Amino acid sequence: MPNAINKIRTAVSPQGRKIDFFERVNDVKLPGIFFLGVFHGDETEGEYAIGRFMRELVENPTVKCDYNLYFLPCLNPDGKALKTRFNANKVDLNRNYPTANFKNETQTLSYEKVKCGRPASETETRFMMELVETYKPAMIISIHSDLHLIDYDGPAEKLAQMYAEKTGYRLVENVGYETPGSFGTWAGIEKKIPLITLETWRGRTDEEKEKIWQEIRPAFYETLTFKP
Repeated sequence: MPNAINKIRTAVSPQGRKIDFFERVNDVKLPGIFFLGVFHGDETEGEYAIGRFMRELVENPTVKCDYNLYFLPCLNPDGKALKTRFNANKVDLNRNYPTANFKNETQTLSYEKVKCGRPASETETRFMMELVETYKPAMIISIHSDLHLIDYDGPAEKLAQMYAEKTGYRLVENVGYETPGSFGTWAGIEKKIPLITLETWRGRTDEEKEKIWQEIRPAFYETLTFKP
């Protein structure tokens, strides 16, 4: 069925949970956009937003869209189940990519020590790298939470400005602390894919997450016809 959303790939987390990847193909010749959530298990706002977006697109299949769409609502199901930032191996999945600035250990803004593992040591990281290499997205929207801002990597300034305008979130060039081995560095800076990190505020309840979705919803729809 044209414009249907289908599960096309699944990986298995260290604790045996599924990591599902979905697509909505308009035309195989079109470029693609990735919408990604839950790199950190205690930041589930992205999963909620991506789920809402997917449902709306199914209900409204004639929405104008110049891209094929790819959705990974939850990269870190173990961290989500454990209610922790890290995965089951206590590694920060957003510090595990084999970048030029990789470090084995770093810290968060609150000076919490972060274990980074070895470059691409984690199943979840390797799965994400494989997806990027296979589907070669033209843009990536990666959803995190708690900082309430728009950050970007690679040639994404125009995209980031659009997201800031549509959401009212503050636009920054970096989050203000060291992020060695990040997905943004690997995909955005080193692979030169326009990538934004959409940092929402922390939604504890579905009601709060719905409010976040309504804030960012206009930017998601604008992305469907956006030219970076």
